[in-house]
Amino acid sequence: MEAVLIALGNVFRRDDGAARRALKLLGPVPGAKIFELIQLAPEISEDIAGADVVVFLDADLEPGPARLEPAGPVPASPSPLAHALRPEEVVELSRRLFGFRGEAWLCRIPGEDFGEGEGLSERAAENARAAAALLRMRLAR
Repeated sequence: MEAVLIALGNVFRRDDGAARRALKLLGPVPGAKIFELIQLAPEISEDIAGADVVVFLDADLEPGPARLEPAGPVPASPSPLAHALRPEEVVELSRRLFGFRGEAWLCRIPGEDFGEGEGLSERAAENARAAAALLRMRLAR
């Protein structure tokens, strides 16, 4: 199985770096392509095209536990291409332009402190550990 894991967030905005921490805790994933990005751009759609599964990891403002869920349809109000795309938009671009046929998942990692600085809050660190465990289970299938 070819996997693409994309960690989103800015490590200089505290809990926004939770996705990168989850990837580090996950450890090596043989054969997987790993990307660490501040935001999504259209170009990443080509990189996911041949994958069997793509997982977008991102910090989340909603409280609760880390969760892994299938990516849904493209939102009714797409983001402007001049800024950042949503994962669903990248998946749709990859389907239309490059024939992506794999599964797409969102790994949401709740945090509480998105202010300037480095390091994760206790809640985000705990959720990053939980996200790594969820990903291990998903990728083992």
